[in-house]
Amino acid sequence: MNKMNQANRHYWNALASRWQTLRDQDQLWRECVKQPQLAFEGEALAMIHKYIGDLQDKRALVIGSGDNYVAFALSGLGMQVTSSDISSHQLEIARQRADQLGLNIKFVSTDAAELTGIEDDFYDLVCSSNGFFVWITEPAEVFRQVRRVLKPGGFYVFYDIHPFLRPWKNQARPLEMEKPYSETGPFEEHGEGGEVSYECHWRLSDLLNPLLNAGLALQQIAESPAQDARFWEGHAYTPGHDQSLLNWRVNPRAGLPVWLTIAAQKP
Repeated sequence: MNKMNQANRHYWNALASRWQTLRDQDQLWRECVKQPQLAFEGEALAMIHKYIGDLQDKRALVIGSGDNYVAFALSGLGMQVTSSDISSHQLEIARQRADQLGLNIKFVSTDAAELTGIEDDFYDLVCSSNGFFVWITEPAEVFRQVRRVLKPGGFYVFYDIHPFLRPWKNQARPLEMEKPYSETGPFEEHGEGGEVSYECHWRLSDLLNPLLNAGLALQQIAESPAQDARFWEGHAYTPGHDQSLLNWRVNPRAGLPVWLTIAAQKP
């Protein structure tokens, strides 16, 4: 594990209890089992159904599982789920919640660039969700690991913030650049408790070229707008209030794609 990944692991272990309190306020983690669409944005859930087909008893690995909404949703859909994350504290919170929900999920603490303890040629689906790649300092290593653990014919489906959003400042009007698109970092950040973390703002080419070089076959790309004003108001799951923010004439950034969804297959 490199120095930046070690810092990010420490950051998320320190943040876990605060994140737990935030997510317990709305209790939406309980709803993902019955309403799996709550755990996904973009076209990810549609692509999972399209490429995996019948999900019952298929094996899924969620990498960078974080709050584990995706893991809970896939388990509720009948899949045999393994949840992996760099933060052991995040996973322990997820384990406790899974027990409350009666979900049989396997939890593995490991760097996504290593996937230590994860079997070769084992999974029908590997999935990652919003907020994953910003913490990844070595995308090529992640894609190589994804290919290793997928069954032949298995799929990697991910959705994340579209790279085209990264250069812009967080204001409605006027549209103003914060940095060049080509400036990807890593950027050093400091948490409320003084913890240091590192973020990377990858371009499309920084994601798709190493994915292809890892031997994964690109099947589908989707570029989707935000469907709810909550995205522009800083809320992850709860509904937004100012629907005018979905209008690009009011909020020019709404004229850009918000979600990038990718489906790739291991030959």
